Amino acid sequence: MHYVIQVLAAILVGVSIGAILGQRNNLLLIGSLIAAALGVYAIFTASWIPLAVGTVVCLATQAVQRDTPSVQA
Repeated sequence: MHYVIQVLAAILVGVSIGAILGQRNNLLLIGSLIAAALGVYAIFTASWIPLAVGTVVCLATQAVQRDTPSVQA
């Protein structure tokens, strides 16, 4: 069971880092950093509670509207 939690936590970290590197606003940046930190913590402790909280934070911040770049004609 520990390996399953660690694989899911690694996926959470990867998704969070991808969100950090993409277009973002401050709320999305902070939420993604929190989710990545909880994912790393879950990898080392193999605990499902930080994994679940990190997933909720990641999904909640992904629902935030991203900044749209200005279109130049």
